[in-house]
Amino acid sequence: MRQLRAGCLSLLVGLAAGGLVAGPAAAASKPSLAPAIPAGAQLLALSCPSSGNCGAIGSYYDGLGDNQALFVTQAAGRWHRAVQAQPPAGAAASPFKSSRGAGLVGISCPAPGQCTAVGSYTAANAVDHGVLYQEHNGHWDRGVPLELPANAIRTPQAHGGIADGVSLSAVSCSSPGNCLAVGQYETKAEVLEPLLVRERNGRWLRGVRAPLPADAPVKAQDAALLTVSCAPSGACTAAGAYLNSLGHEVGLLVTGSGHFSASPSAPAPSDASSDPRTIPAAIACPAPGLCTIVGTYLNPLQNSLGLLLGESAGAWQSASGTTLPGDAAPAGTFGDQNTVLSSVSCPQAGACTAVGWYYDNGENSQGLLLDQSGGVWQPGSEVTLPANAVKGLQKQAAGLDSVSCSSPGNCLATGVYTTIALDNQGLLVSETNGVWQPAIEAPLPRGAALSQSAATVASDCTGPGDCSVIGDYLDGRGDLQGYTLTERAGSFGRARALVLPPASATEARLSLAAILRPHGPGAHLEQLRKAGTYTYIYEAVKPGTATASWYSRVAGGRVLIASGRVHARGAGALALVLRLTPAGRALIASSASVHISAQATFRSGAGQPAQHAGASFTLS
Repeated sequence: MRQLRAGCLSLLVGLAAGGLVAGPAAAASKPSLAPAIPAGAQLLALSCPSSGNCGAIGSYYDGLGDNQALFVTQAAGRWHRAVQAQPPAGAAASPFKSSRGAGLVGISCPAPGQCTAVGSYTAANAVDHGVLYQEHNGHWDRGVPLELPANAIRTPQAHGGIADGVSLSAVSCSSPGNCLAVGQYETKAEVLEPLLVRERNGRWLRGVRAPLPADAPVKAQDAALLTVSCAPSGACTAAGAYLNSLGHEVGLLVTGSGHFSASPSAPAPSDASSDPRTIPAAIACPAPGLCTIVGTYLNPLQNSLGLLLGESAGAWQSASGTTLPGDAAPAGTFGDQNTVLSSVSCPQAGACTAVGWYYDNGENSQGLLLDQSGGVWQPGSEVTLPANAVKGLQKQAAGLDSVSCSSPGNCLATGVYTTIALDNQGLLVSETNGVWQPAIEAPLPRGAALSQSAATVASDCTGPGDCSVIGDYLDGRGDLQGYTLTERAGSFGRARALVLPPASATEARLSLAAILRPHGPGAHLEQLRKAGTYTYIYEAVKPGTATASWYSRVAGGRVLIASGRVHARGAGALALVLRLTPAGRALIASSASVHISAQATFRSGAGQPAQHAGASFTLS
């Protein structure tokens, strides 16, 4: 979840990141004999320009436990091995460390193999920067640092998580190489302004300050653009929030192509508070300049309610709240209701679908479905959960994060719910010919953990019953992993675990070098005399064979005193046992200290270059 700044935009940021309150819990650490190296991966966002052709972004821990970003591509219906995102030159070893707020946040694919992704990365000097990626014919280029507007702060200071003065939140492309990214940046005056970054003919331009309405104050601003949609013509609409002259947080609408303008502040629903905190979260535009935006607002009793906004030709047209299902907790008592609209899809004007979650009278979070017909929003309906959903005193935590509609009344929504075993499981909710079907539990890849913390993260549908889905789950070792799922002709196939990028040569070499200096109680001559062996705990980064050898100088010559090898079937911790040779036993038996030259080699397969490492040390 990307934190822009503590305070009034915290909810807005959570919505932009697609974070669901009831989302998957952090994965348990894997059991390991070695010093702990984090494990796992997540998929975060998805874009599909045509059937069976998609791009997705995510994050994972590499072989050294560093946070890296990844890209994964589906081509002709087949998901390929993920590739590691290459950050700009001068990046930190862990450039996409999520605890710092770094990582990819958005992807847009206007054509197969032609995608754009945006986010942030950490440089070697521990300062975060915006980063922009372009895919050409299936190959991802190295990331390009975002060039900030001329009035951006030049000596970034930490402000509740926005360490470099910039945060990108979304991207949309009208055609390959022609995109618009949006977000927020900090100026030299230490105020936060909305940001526009254009890509034109494959080249990223310097970011510019997005215009603000006339009632925006010159000082003490806290504005951001959170969501954007661009038509094939190049016309784009972006929505977010800003502070007006009263210090109230209200909706921000910016439209244009080469030149952008801001609409006067969004109207608030009739039951909104005087400070409505109108926060758009998602946008869908079935035609240029004709968009629907969903999000949240507050009523006078500080209840968060679902927001429905219309736009036409760059101006707000309507604003209304959400009519909740009959079992909803009342919005007329203080703080009882918490409704969020997280996603919207509009296959044609006046026929949109929005999803999210709300609280019922039993303080359970429930999935929320909203349909628009003839331009009129119908009352919301509750997701019918699978039969194994928790009920009664054990609280439900269901909700929907994403929806995609290929045509009016044909949609797929994704999210999460709680089972009677108190596991989180992914939800799949299909609408067929205008009728919402009971939700089903998303299938998981083979080998999934029995105790689960899974969720379906996003869907993208290119035809009725023709959708791609990404999600997260716990594998058999308890590590959080990404997975993909494909629906064809209305039926879901087998879930496929994300295949992570292969270990780089640097990772393999450094992982090998990390074991060469012995440590612990076994790394003493007395223990070696008794045991005749020393055991390294080696963290393999890929399948292959690791060997290690100890040499010493005896009577002017180099003598092998210990050796061992181990075969790794895959990444993970394993024991590499070195056994003393007869010459080694004799040397250790007669010496108070021994100087050792250690060498190690890792071979991963035929035709692959071997990795080598060496170290010198003295045992006593």
